[in-house]
Amino acid sequence: MPHYILGVHDGHNASAAILRDGQLLFAIQEERLTGRKNHNGFPHESIKACLAYAGAAPKDIAQFALVTLRRTPGGHRTQDMAAAFRRDASLYGFTRRLAWSAGVRLNPNMGAEERLRAAESLGFKREQVQRYDHHLGHAATAYFGMREDPKTRYLVITIDGMGDLSCCTINTAEAGQITPIARTPFTDSLGTIYGFVTGAMGFVPLEHEYKLMGMAPYAAEKYARQAAERFQALLDVDEDALRFRRKTPEPTFCLNRRLLKLIGGMRFDNVCAGLQLFTEETLIKLVQAAIRKTGIRRVLCAGGVFMNVKANKRLMELPEVDYLGVAPSSGDETMCMGIAWQAHAVTGGPGAADQIPPLGSFFLGTDVDDPDAASVVRGSGHEFERFDDIESEVAKVLAAGHPVARCKGRMEFGARALGNRSILADPKHQDVVRIINQMVKKRDFWMPFAPVVRRERVHEYVHNPKDFPSPYMMLTFDARENFRDFIAAVHNADLTARMQILEESHNPDYYRILKTFEGLTGRGVLLNTSFNLHGYPIVLGPKEAMFVFDNSGLTYLAVGQYLVRKQVASVPDSDRDRSAREPRAQPRELEASPAP
Repeated sequence: MPHYILGVHDGHNASAAILRDGQLLFAIQEERLTGRKNHNGFPHESIKACLAYAGAAPKDIAQFALVTLRRTPGGHRTQDMAAAFRRDASLYGFTRRLAWSAGVRLNPNMGAEERLRAAESLGFKREQVQRYDHHLGHAATAYFGMREDPKTRYLVITIDGMGDLSCCTINTAEAGQITPIARTPFTDSLGTIYGFVTGAMGFVPLEHEYKLMGMAPYAAEKYARQAAERFQALLDVDEDALRFRRKTPEPTFCLNRRLLKLIGGMRFDNVCAGLQLFTEETLIKLVQAAIRKTGIRRVLCAGGVFMNVKANKRLMELPEVDYLGVAPSSGDETMCMGIAWQAHAVTGGPGAADQIPPLGSFFLGTDVDDPDAASVVRGSGHEFERFDDIESEVAKVLAAGHPVARCKGRMEFGARALGNRSILADPKHQDVVRIINQMVKKRDFWMPFAPVVRRERVHEYVHNPKDFPSPYMMLTFDARENFRDFIAAVHNADLTARMQILEESHNPDYYRILKTFEGLTGRGVLLNTSFNLHGYPIVLGPKEAMFVFDNSGLTYLAVGQYLVRKQVASVPDSDRDRSAREPRAQPRELEASPAP
């Protein structure tokens, strides 16, 4: 009888994953099924989708592995994180946070009854549910997902804002066993500082931190250093204890008021640069101390702070780091996988942990079937044609200079679009950034897009001296002198690229698009960005893909085997691009999609 494990994360960006005999079958975020970006709460629809894909019933599940011991109180599960920041910066908010922290500390079963009732509503029994520590979820995601060999000893580091009274753990891992050696309490959190500064700059904490990272390279080094010195007055590294240690009397989750004073009067770009420099140097100090203390040079990482690809670059370049494996989409969403692997290692019998294969393809979600695509396309009112070799047709349109939205195959998991729910373009011309932004993305003007290259050609375009794989877009590299060949996918300020290094075995169809494009143009790089409207999740399937196509300026859509073209009204040449990019209708609220 198959040994099924269901892994569930029911907090910010909720998700679920299912294993069969240690093999990861399916994983999905609740946001894709509800249409609410960063969905926070119990992932009812994701759990149903996992069971449907596996053909399993609740009674077939050996363990319902629920990550995080204490669920965040309902009053703190706000979708409006910007409003929460403003509230917590007040004296009332300061007092409220202190009271909240006391409740969290004193109640190890916070939210337990509510979560058990939610599981029961789906047909599970209480005895099937097992809760696990939040940072064990992160550590298991990094270790089981990113290890190359189960017999090798690894240093596993987890860092986030907070989870189960911690914000950072240092672990060793070998032969399926994760051993904690150091832990930082949530009162001394580097991730919380970064999130609060995000809120102080007018952005949304837990979502827009990447915008500060994107702005940071535009500031002069002199001013970045001056700003970093201000942040260094808040937090440092205890190199003996392998933990962060705050320098302020108040805990980091009460720093809002102090942070507003600290950055008062500083220019926006200098704040971003100083915060980024402070973050990078603090992480380097911690990782170097952990390597010295353990003697382990192969490092695996998970937790929301490691979504910071510029910090990952600094860690990757350290001479004492022989290997750096960063869990893909390393925020809380991937803990559903990690905790499922951990539960299988515990319940699967002798040798179960060693049988868990590392992550390969990250295309773990719903598939696009031909009848569904055909129905949506035929009802769209747009011109379309079905091709047996749709990949070659997409490559031709890209080579002709047109962006193409692509929805084919199984959906990728996580924050990064990896080709199956992506907008692709030729990055040779800088103007493609303006075109895509006006068409659909509406990104901040300073934010770069990302490139994709076949593994065989990566060294022609970026410096990667340690030949690290980067299939999940979690690492950034310095571009080579030919950066103008993919200028629209390079950060203009520092000429770095958050490159997806494509393995053919992960996605043969996507690989063939890239290879055909190379044959047509001689260039081996494409621009790849997520296929979604601003403020919406990445598209789920043909229905959502057509919704974005209809409500944006996109003119080409590849959905399944179909290539759809939008007719553009005849206008003067000077206005042609603008007209093609203007949406035909205001976006409407996405309806909840049925489980597959």
